[in-house]
Amino acid sequence: MPRYVYRCTKCEGEFQVRHGMKETQEFCELCNSTGTLQRIPQLTSISKPESESAKRVKEAIKENKKIFNELYNEARTQTYDD
Repeated sequence: MPRYVYRCTKCEGEFQVRHGMKETQEFCELCNSTGTLQRIPQLTSISKPESESAKRVKEAIKENKKIFNELYNEARTQTYDD
């Protein structure tokens, strides 16, 4: 069931409830007043399992960061003639 966040205009409190998409919350769970709720829109989050290509990309980025740091440190220790 989806999670919804409501705000009560009477007590100014916010709370979360889970209910079906076609259902609505009728009363404030904080002050028990009715007809005073506004649903606050929330961003949805969908998690998918990480694909093999995503794992390879992450590993390549990690390896390249390591190489870059090694080259960076090496370049800092070198002296150059003007």
